[in-house]
Amino acid sequence: MGFSNNIINNEFIKFFKYKNDKNGISEMNTFYGQKWSDLKINNKTLNSIFTQIQVDDGDGIVQANELNKLNKIFNYIDKQKKDGILDENELKDFDDKLKCGKINIEDILNESKNSTTGIWSEGLDRNISTIKLSKIHQNNTTFVNELKEIGKEQGFSIDFIESGNSPWVEDSSIRRHDGKIYIPLHSNPDDLIELNVQPFVSERGNENVSGQGAIVYEGHAFSLNIDSENKYYGTSYLEGGNVLNTKNSDGKPAAIVGEESIGLSLELMRLENTPENVNNVKEQIAKDLGLESNQVTFIPQHEFHIDMIYHPLKNGEIAIPDYQKGIELLEEQEGLIKESIQEEKSNLGNVSQSNSSPPSLIEKIRLLRQNQEHRLEQNKTIDKLQRELLDIHSRIDDLKELDEKTRNLRQEANDNLQAGGYTLVKIPCFTTKSNDSINFMNGVGGTSKKTGETFYITNKSKNENLQNVIEKYLKDAGIDKVYFISTTSFLKRMGGIDCLTQEE
Repeated sequence: MGFSNNIINNEFIKFFKYKNDKNGISEMNTFYGQKWSDLKINNKTLNSIFTQIQVDDGDGIVQANELNKLNKIFNYIDKQKKDGILDENELKDFDDKLKCGKINIEDILNESKNSTTGIWSEGLDRNISTIKLSKIHQNNTTFVNELKEIGKEQGFSIDFIESGNSPWVEDSSIRRHDGKIYIPLHSNPDDLIELNVQPFVSERGNENVSGQGAIVYEGHAFSLNIDSENKYYGTSYLEGGNVLNTKNSDGKPAAIVGEESIGLSLELMRLENTPENVNNVKEQIAKDLGLESNQVTFIPQHEFHIDMIYHPLKNGEIAIPDYQKGIELLEEQEGLIKESIQEEKSNLGNVSQSNSSPPSLIEKIRLLRQNQEHRLEQNKTIDKLQRELLDIHSRIDDLKELDEKTRNLRQEANDNLQAGGYTLVKIPCFTTKSNDSINFMNGVGGTSKKTGETFYITNKSKNENLQNVIEKYLKDAGIDKVYFISTTSFLKRMGGIDCLTQEE
């Protein structure tokens, strides 16, 4: 489709390193919008290879699909040493075989296309060996140590990677179903500021509520330490939290994407919002994810990212937010707190005497002091319960308002998911806003090779009663072990444990 013709980008994409003509090491860098003719390479053999492989599709401009072709060819050249540096011997051998017809470029591209590392999803079926975090978390001992302890139990390790100054490793890249890391369209930060981004409207007229664009602003998508052979450069603009890799009931790869990604891709590609362009962008998103169009389900969204309130479970199952049940459970808790307050108030009084004999003056003073301390503690308990009651009541009101406001949009999302072949599993949801301190839907799940258990790691809440309730529902949904981790400070910044991690 050539969407990248409209994209000018001054951010360099780092490719392979190569031995230059002075026997030093140079980096092969380019950017979307650069002319292939302006790509300067200080190596005669490599230049000879370039003239023969003809990666350019004909417009003379560097595009994402061309970079991926080039990436596959470079990986083929480097397949023996796999050191990421194209030396003269590797280049000369490839150049000679190319000239005499022993190597066919199409065979290389097809071979690479047909070899995958298996199907990767974010559901409970995956076996996690490593959980990666941004290097900026290395000193965050509480939540990192909690994660390490879970890793010891379930058999995964913790690693740290470079991600600029962002904590959100999940958002800046996407692990596709074939294991490759999809690097989203990376534009000049000024581009987004200049855009008049409008909410994307669904087929039924529901307005998506989001607020993406963090990758553009933070500008770190290409600084992740990912081997070149594992990268896939995309054309559409996707953020990791707005894409859920899934499997259907037959175990085949699929994906769920929030519709706001369509709107933002249109904006950044400078494409008019027409039905034809929307369809083209949907096809491009599927292509970027390595899927067919019918394998991708698009849903309208009322959250910053869809991974804040949706989560894949077993193959073909997706956990969806149930606000009505959340309200019902909170109202039950509200009633229990009211009963506790009444009970405390009815018991508010003096400490009874231990014997019937008239107390001495000293004993009277002791009893008076004891009564005062007892009443003080009772009042503290009542005050604490009243604060809890106020918080619960406020959350109930907010959930009722959110439920009413987003009902039509969520029904459309549910209909789309069911049309895509998914079985919907309702999970009580208590999250009222993007930066809410309670969020159990944003989590990391899998099956442990060590224990054979399915497990789910989610965000800790100060309300332990809600944790107990949600643990029961998650176990009923097929999860053997549920962990709660200290990520409240990040939830206040609109992201939970799933946003902070990238799994292998």
